[in-house]
Amino acid sequence: MTKVGEAELQDSVRSWLFMASGLNCGVVSSVPNTVRDPRPDLVGIRHVGGELRGDFELVTALVRPSTKRFVSVAGETSAQRLQADRVYLACYTREKGFSESQIEVGLRLGIGLIRIDTDLNCHRDLAAPSANPIPRTRHELLNQLGFASCQLCQVAFSCTTDEDTDAEMGSVFWNEIWADHYGRLRNESVYDRRYLCPDCVRNLKTLSSAPEIHP
Repeated sequence: MTKVGEAELQDSVRSWLFMASGLNCGVVSSVPNTVRDPRPDLVGIRHVGGELRGDFELVTALVRPSTKRFVSVAGETSAQRLQADRVYLACYTREKGFSESQIEVGLRLGIGLIRIDTDLNCHRDLAAPSANPIPRTRHELLNQLGFASCQLCQVAFSCTTDEDTDAEMGSVFWNEIWADHYGRLRNESVYDRRYLCPDCVRNLKTLSSAPEIHP
């Protein structure tokens, strides 16, 4: 069997996560080395809120060059349910599909299975069910990717600054009174912060400048 590089496999899964025929994630990011265990290879942000809500899903993928040690790797993938809404294990294989026992393991552990064929095309053989991640660890993973969740509309947006673009930025607020009240100051510095997305910042400015309507 011709050995396929890790980068090629991850590129294949990244493309599938982006595609409308895949998971249609608006953003797919490689995971920095600073992310602690459980550490996925790829994270996608998939907006699912529609017109009335700003909900989004964090989707993680662990990518492997074969199905060896399948149960152990599946367990490692399942641990990502602590921080993501849906988790996938992607394996490169010449087989036409995962075996019945592998599907059973995936169902029991609550993970999805993506098969990468010899042409580096991805096939979702088992859809990942919705997980129930720990809210704190979910937000930590999101923040480590350079994104935040808006406190008002709940949409996920990039909270990093880019001086080379004219894109509107959101705002960050430091909760000094709250942190002081609950003893969360460290070296007299505040780390507790909340974010507003560019849309909500613009909408609040519009509301604040609108003329008052008197009865």
